[in-house]
Amino acid sequence: MIKILEKDSGSEDGILNLIGSIFKPDGFLQNALNFEHREQQEKMALSVVNSLQNGSHLVFEAGTGVGKSLAYLIPSVLFSKKRKRPCIVATNTINLQEQILNKDILTIRELFGQTPELIPFAEFRCALLVGRGNYLCSTRLSKALSAKTDLFETREKKELDRILEWSGSAKEGIRQELSPPPLQSVWESVNADSSVCSGKRCNPEHCYYRRARSLVEKADIIIVNHSLLFSLLGAGLSPQNDSDGIIFPDDFIIFDEAHEIPSEASEHLGVAISSWALENSLRRIYNPSKRKGLLKKIGRRRDLQDVEFAIHAVSDFFNHLHMAFLGSKDRLRILKPNEIPLDVLPPIGRVVRSLVELGESCEEESLKLELLDQSKRFQLIINGLSEVIEIKDSNSVYWMERTGKQKDIIHLRSAPLDVSQILESELFEKGSPVVMTSATLTQNKSAAKFIESIGCCDAEEIIVQSPFDYEFNMNIRVFEDCPEPMNQDRSNYLKYLLHSIDNLASSIEGGTLALFTNYQDLHFCYHQLKAKWQKRSRSLYAQGIDFSRSELQDRMLEETDVLLLGAESFWKGFDAKGPALSQVIITRLPFENPNHPIMEAKNDRLMKEGKNAFMELTLPSAILRFRQGIGRLIRSKNDIGELIILDSRILKKQYGKLFLSELPKDRFERENAVFEVDD
Repeated sequence: MIKILEKDSGSEDGILNLIGSIFKPDGFLQNALNFEHREQQEKMALSVVNSLQNGSHLVFEAGTGVGKSLAYLIPSVLFSKKRKRPCIVATNTINLQEQILNKDILTIRELFGQTPELIPFAEFRCALLVGRGNYLCSTRLSKALSAKTDLFETREKKELDRILEWSGSAKEGIRQELSPPPLQSVWESVNADSSVCSGKRCNPEHCYYRRARSLVEKADIIIVNHSLLFSLLGAGLSPQNDSDGIIFPDDFIIFDEAHEIPSEASEHLGVAISSWALENSLRRIYNPSKRKGLLKKIGRRRDLQDVEFAIHAVSDFFNHLHMAFLGSKDRLRILKPNEIPLDVLPPIGRVVRSLVELGESCEEESLKLELLDQSKRFQLIINGLSEVIEIKDSNSVYWMERTGKQKDIIHLRSAPLDVSQILESELFEKGSPVVMTSATLTQNKSAAKFIESIGCCDAEEIIVQSPFDYEFNMNIRVFEDCPEPMNQDRSNYLKYLLHSIDNLASSIEGGTLALFTNYQDLHFCYHQLKAKWQKRSRSLYAQGIDFSRSELQDRMLEETDVLLLGAESFWKGFDAKGPALSQVIITRLPFENPNHPIMEAKNDRLMKEGKNAFMELTLPSAILRFRQGIGRLIRSKNDIGELIILDSRILKKQYGKLFLSELPKDRFERENAVFEVDD
């Protein structure tokens, strides 16, 4: 049940009136910082205040350009300070976290500092929290340095020295600051994800994680990512003693990029075990070929033999999955219980027994804690393997897959098919208001599907449109003669795709983002166009080749006339304002892979319920992604650009009307290719 907070004149009149004064025409925001008044932003800010004061949940779709970050941050700061309640702001992308920390929070401080009525709130505290495994622990670093001969080989010793050198100048002490990234095998020995890193042995003066926790405990605004929040929920780390709150006592949560909630919750509320991680974890306990590891000095002969046998058993187990099940497939759904052999469980169980026995008898406290931590982790791995092998949950889907550049890392995975019940009990019934916002939450002008998918049946739903003038700023061209991508003869389709992208991108001033739905087509176009674009002295970039996502964004902004080929994550969250992105090409309507185990399982369930899986699941998901792709083009009031749609199914298929209805303007141009394609 949702708690209705008692209202008092100090909170209701004070905060509501302040928000009105900040966002109204000629208000504090406009006068102090010369920001233009946006009616949609004002409505959102007032709606957020009402949600927080009433203790109710809010789903707010705010079109691109509304300025939603300030619309939820300013009310949250005021409410947090007034009520002495911590606010958790959960985002899904690093870009948005950086924008909030490095831009929006500074803007708010400037506004509050220049406005007498807001000065009492100006000293609000903001902190960033990432998973504790991302932080360096100085205590564990010291222990690792003192035992590096026993723990590490030559290359790892050099990496440990590099981490030591970096630790003296690190800002937040998180591994993302260290470039190149640290070796995982070494980082696991020095990060804060250990019982050794505790308030008893570490303090904020020398431990980065304890410093971060200290800042979080005092903070009014705590910024996290979706994955950490759902990992904490999955671990059951909610306030104890029947106190209200989701992560911290009496907290409240703002979800930005809220359209990601269902997929992120599913991702982090299931099982994920990889061959690479499991084998490396065992070798960290004891590596028989290097004679290094935690057990080198204290391990009995049978303990070392148990670890060595477990390493071989794990290797054989995953090789068997590769040879007997996956073969040439990258992914395979597991349908029958106990189809996978259980032989790997007893050897890992014997390692757990050894770790427990040695930990209980160990006199050195830090080593004792390390051993017992490892025993708990391996027990969780046993539990996860057992769940996947036995298919214990009928409401989850189980599968195996291969990843890595050499396709040599095998994963066992599970995910809940429906996260709504889990989120209802773990998130929405905790007595804390939850505000969810994004530019893409609705289908057919309604957020009902989204609300149903997250289990928040009593959320208020509000929609405001983008303030941008799409009629003037965006030109839309739909090519009606493109061959259908799923035809048996794909050569014509690929030829059409290649020539279209080349002609369209080379004919404009500014940059082009071409959005793909699979890497096969993307790589084909990249390799076919690379030489031609080099001759033009213009850059051609592709996702997954040479540069990271953030580096590609920076290069697009710097060079202003590149052709960038992107897939997956580039449909959402990629932000390049101005002429650097003047054209977005949608190569295909973004239907998800129907053969992915999660999609297969959801389709099966819908069919058993007598529902049309395409209409209920596949089509709505594609339309949402389509809207996200369109949203890459116009990112500011002065942006001008053209949207190109190469998939002729949008005009020829009955479902195409649903995609067309999501375009930000009614008028578009129908065109044909300017080159010949074989019949």
